[in-house]
Amino acid sequence: MSKKDSLLFVGFMGCGKTTIARAYAEKYDKFFLDTDCLIKDKFNLEISEFFKIYGEKKFRKEEKKLLTFLANTQNCSIASGGGFIQQKGLKNIGKIVYLQASFEYIIQRLKQKELSARPLLANPNNAKMLFKQRIKKYEKKADIIINIENKSIKKIIKEIKKEVK
Repeated sequence: MSKKDSLLFVGFMGCGKTTIARAYAEKYDKFFLDTDCLIKDKFNLEISEFFKIYGEKKFRKEEKKLLTFLANTQNCSIASGGGFIQQKGLKNIGKIVYLQASFEYIIQRLKQKELSARPLLANPNNAKMLFKQRIKKYEKKADIIINIENKSIKKIIKEIKKEVK
């Protein structure tokens, strides 16, 4: 197996990357990794706490370090943070799967508790601008684009598997 057999799930925060990547890993016998969880575990902090203490710039530096690590893994299903798309060299990790959904759908599916735990969603207007900026990056870098709106996890995973060759 080559490292290219890993899948990197990208998309805006709250679109279900962790849920889908984990379910895909279970179904197709891959290792599951989550970039946000790896950073959380390293610092023993929630992402919102990390942002308050260290700021977004340090968070992006930690993501960059993870990129090198992930490029040397294989047989993984990897959930990335919403901003991980900004890193260079993502194709070195494996196939990039963009979980596509509208801003309104994402906000609707997140509970208030989840919204408050995501520092970059605190201000809805800023979040919508960020969403619009990132959409172009997700689409440009994706090998596979899957619209996830109103679909079950099982159906999304089936669609991904069909696209993965």
